[in-house]
Amino acid sequence: MDLAEVKDFVFAISAGGLFLVYPLVLLIWILVDFRTASQGREAQDSVSSSKPSSPCRRRCSSTKGKAVDDEKLKPKPRRGLEDPLVSLRHYISLAVAVVSGAAVGVVSVIRLLTYSTILAPWFVQIGYKYCYSPRIHHGVRYGPNSRNYLDIYLPAERPAPLGGKDGKVPVVVIAMGGAWIIGYRAWCSQLALRLAEAGILVVGVDYRNFPFAHVHDMVEDLETALDWIFANIGSYGGDVGNMGLMGQSAGAHLEALLLLERALAEARMEKDGRPACQAKDEAQGNGEQRRTCLGSLCKVRGDWSVRDLKVWVGVSGVYDLVALEDLMRSRGIVSWLPRLCATSSSGAGNEAAAGSAILTRHSPQQLLESAEWSSSLIGDRAAALLPPMMIFHGEADNSAPPAAAASFAEKLRGRGIAARLDMRPGVTHSGPIVEDPFRGGDMQAELVVPFLGEEARQRLAALPLPRPRPPAPLVAFAEYLMPF
Repeated sequence: MDLAEVKDFVFAISAGGLFLVYPLVLLIWILVDFRTASQGREAQDSVSSSKPSSPCRRRCSSTKGKAVDDEKLKPKPRRGLEDPLVSLRHYISLAVAVVSGAAVGVVSVIRLLTYSTILAPWFVQIGYKYCYSPRIHHGVRYGPNSRNYLDIYLPAERPAPLGGKDGKVPVVVIAMGGAWIIGYRAWCSQLALRLAEAGILVVGVDYRNFPFAHVHDMVEDLETALDWIFANIGSYGGDVGNMGLMGQSAGAHLEALLLLERALAEARMEKDGRPACQAKDEAQGNGEQRRTCLGSLCKVRGDWSVRDLKVWVGVSGVYDLVALEDLMRSRGIVSWLPRLCATSSSGAGNEAAAGSAILTRHSPQQLLESAEWSSSLIGDRAAALLPPMMIFHGEADNSAPPAAAASFAEKLRGRGIAARLDMRPGVTHSGPIVEDPFRGGDMQAELVVPFLGEEARQRLAALPLPRPRPPAPLVAFAEYLMPF
């Protein structure tokens, strides 16, 4: 194991540890937030109690400039028992809220630790394959920022029926989730190894995480990764003309933002059937495209377009941050989403104070309601550029609201975009990623492979059931314990 592999292994262990203690961090955040909120309420009550009452204001207006005794204008003191009773009720409600929040946090930690312990032997097998498989190129740098690395999973063989031009194979690019905090490219290794067995080249992409980066930075990382992939994956045997993009949870949210914003940016620049920046660069004798599109989350650059993708698949994605914040608050979790969406140009504090407005600007579902998407010229042109969009969600998903996924698919179709919704009953947030493969299913692979050609679909269908497979009752029990 070389130094790069050691770094990857250490980071994977650290990220896994953070995932286990994350509920504890939320619990501490909840306690601090309750304390801050209570102090704010006390200060507000103090200010409001010092204001003159309505009868006092009427009396002041009736004096018509006459001198009035200040002592008579002071509010009358409350009854002796009123203040203690109000304080008692306040502290009782605060204590109940803190205890209930602590109970939810402790129960979530216990359930998550039990879940991880039950499935640990099989997680170790997957981790070992990820670290030592000779078919994986680990830690290929694609950009200048921290965490700008990707893994390339090469197929075991490249048979002629699957090969495109010059024997090249289909490509699937995957960005995993992790609540925008613990996302890591190795999380997709189980799916990636399975697709590689079907003769498909897979790229697992890393991106910077919160609190060291915000949504804007993460979208920029994914776009930079696609710049690199389109320019270089051919040298690894990948067919850039047969490429699918896939994201899970937070990864699906970031990819959806990237595609919608880039489609708009390309539509703005389109001229005579091609990007205006391309015509400008060619006139200057410069083949490299670098044009920043103001007002967009991304920069249209590189030698590719959203129309070059065969499909985009979003699995258990988050498409409406406002709905997600409401879900978090209903469970007693302090929302940090405005800070997540803050931008360095506007300042984290100012953006966080904007509340739901900034969440709306960073929600793919809400983006479709913007003025440009509503414009018949720009919106229709952008919609025509986008690839088919497959939205997969579980009805039992307690982490990403299923209603938001259904609404997103409906709005995509309303804009003339080829979108399909696959809403599965009984499927949880982690079901497609962990529990389904452990049961021997190919839920995620079956979503993306049909778009890559009939040969790829047939090869996947001919494979034996996925391994490793824990006992079915154990998987069912672990799925019941999973708190997310």
